[in-house]
Amino acid sequence: MKKLFWASTLLAGLLLTGCGPNTKTTGNVGATATSNSICPVGYWYSNGQCYNGNNATGAGDFLNNGMYSDNYSNTTTLRITNIEAMKKLFKQGMGVCDRAANNYGQANCEAYIQGYTDIILLLPSTTSGTALATIIARPKQDPYFNFYGQLPNGRGLLGLALGWITGIYIPDYSYYQGAYRNPLQIQMAVSPINQNQGFQATGYGDAWTGLNQTMVTLQVANGSVNSTNVSYTLFIGNTAAAQGTMKRCQAANCGL
Repeated sequence: MKKLFWASTLLAGLLLTGCGPNTKTTGNVGATATSNSICPVGYWYSNGQCYNGNNATGAGDFLNNGMYSDNYSNTTTLRITNIEAMKKLFKQGMGVCDRAANNYGQANCEAYIQGYTDIILLLPSTTSGTALATIIARPKQDPYFNFYGQLPNGRGLLGLALGWITGIYIPDYSYYQGAYRNPLQIQMAVSPINQNQGFQATGYGDAWTGLNQTMVTLQVANGSVNSTNVSYTLFIGNTAAAQGTMKRCQAANCGL
């Protein structure tokens, strides 16, 4: 009983994992892109190169034409229209939040709903009907105190306690097992819509995530890939998750 008591105390302490002040990150650290014609498997695209954390190799094309949207720079707009659809993107598509049965602080997807999101659409130097979408998500930051905590459900807690006592651990099947993808990069096909007055870019989520059979679509009803500014809608599956405006990038590769 005493061992079980101390196991429960230890588990309760997990709620305060990662306390302390935080600063915004670039979103590139530890990420791995989905395989596409621009970069090989296990690499992400940045400034004409493909990286996997330790190595770099030349990209299949130089993506020097692009647009961006974010919800913090005041140069463009990005407004969430369906919270559940965006949480699905953050959890199943990117693996950044809600991975356990109970999630607290920056482990909870609500921190990302209230946080900072970038959507970048990069296009090759030649018109090929393809594009690379990059989504970067960062949680809401408190200037004084931030924390990250997760707890399994009751069965998972029991499995941890029994494992601590007996050395035989029962898997927590409630824990999300999909890959971490932040930034998330998706190879997309570009096609005209609305009687050639607009276009859409479509692609499936990363193969190692829960969004691997879900279509992600950036839809522009009026405008072209060469427009200076366009209004767009982001669809996760058939659900409109966000709307906003995209602006022509001023920095090379949209700063990626």
